[in-house]
Amino acid sequence: MNFEIKNGEKVRTVLAVKGSSTVIPAGSLVAIDANGLIIPAVAASTAVAYAPNGAGDGETTVEITIGNDFTLVGTADENFTVAKKGSTCDITDAQLIDIGATSKNVLLVSPSVTAGVVGSKNNVEVKINKPIF
Repeated sequence: MNFEIKNGEKVRTVLAVKGSSTVIPAGSLVAIDANGLIIPAVAASTAVAYAPNGAGDGETTVEITIGNDFTLVGTADENFTVAKKGSTCDITDAQLIDIGATSKNVLLVSPSVTAGVVGSKNNVEVKINKPIF
């Protein structure tokens, strides 16, 4: 699981269509492809949603979040620094929080005191900055 909801916050979700052979791991960020199907998000994704439960091979729907009124906790690609609080960032193809470089601005690092531990890649708090819905 790449991401999880912070402290059991509640999220609104919708069922979305995905290709039957596309696997969406639980806790992944997802995007929409050119055919309107849900796929795992990659570094080039311009808008994302969160798939709390994922969906396996053979399934044609996946539950994804609506909006961005929740906080996600994930792992960064490099150690967290205080200067990153409140900044926009991307994701990597491996679904890490790319706090080192930004071009798509799909995530926003939390400005809170619990946003991350300086010197650690783990437990970095983000919000979706550019939601699919």
